[in-house]
Amino acid sequence: MAETLNDPGMSDDAVIGGTGHGWAHWLAHCDALGGRQMSHAEIARALGDTGVPHWWRQMITVGYERMIGRREPGQSCTGSFAASASRTVAGDMDSALARFGALVADRIEFAGATATAEPRISRSERWRYWRIDLSDGTKVTVMFAGKPGGKASIAVEHSKLPDAAAVASAKAFWKGLIGELA
Repeated sequence: MAETLNDPGMSDDAVIGGTGHGWAHWLAHCDALGGRQMSHAEIARALGDTGVPHWWRQMITVGYERMIGRREPGQSCTGSFAASASRTVAGDMDSALARFGALVADRIEFAGATATAEPRISRSERWRYWRIDLSDGTKVTVMFAGKPGGKASIAVEHSKLPDAAAVASAKAFWKGLIGELA
């Protein structure tokens, strides 16, 4: 009887375009390496001999882990989950950060958990970051970047979530919250 495989999370066409091979090849290759007994890092390192760039080695490893049932969508190699949401708004990244800061200035609750400290803001030439730790052990990073045409992107990652249900809840919360930004 043939093994039932889970969705790797990326189309066969995309993987072929990026690596020259489809999922059937990568499943067989990773199995031949002993991937079912290896950690995520070990599989990704072993794929280094294929000549495939680092980013694709990670994507192949994640897809392989999903296919064999080791990892669910949204789950990291540590077993925790992360939710993400993004939006493009008018203005540069500094004005987007300022508007976001004003939106959450009096808020202490985020996606069902309370802040454990004040948010941390940092800046680089290309990015702005707003970070906060929450009482349930999860962490939130909001990233702001400039885009052409006087716009900015806002991307939220809520990490260390316990399961897929928490991902759905956090994703809905963050989409709603950043949806309030004009």
